[in-house]
Amino acid sequence: MRSNYEEQIGEATKIQRQICQGTDKIVSRKFGAVAKVLWPAKTAAQVAVIASTNERTAARWLSGEFEPPAIVIAAVIVEITKRE
Repeated sequence: MRSNYEEQIGEATKIQRQICQGTDKIVSRKFGAVAKVLWPAKTAAQVAVIASTNERTAARWLSGEFEPPAIVIAAVIVEITKRE
């Protein structure tokens, strides 16, 4: 049997866990949309090569699940402004 104090700690822990595991996403999907315009075929593979990472990580950046690092965003900007 739990004491009143232990129940309060358990309830506070449960509330804190719910706050920490929020489903809000701060990252937008604009990066992915721009990258798909620049590299329509195998976008994740292209971004992975630029970032020297694997395709799964690149796919997460493109989906908006995680924010891409600044070097990847810089590579996209260079690609956009490239003169041919």
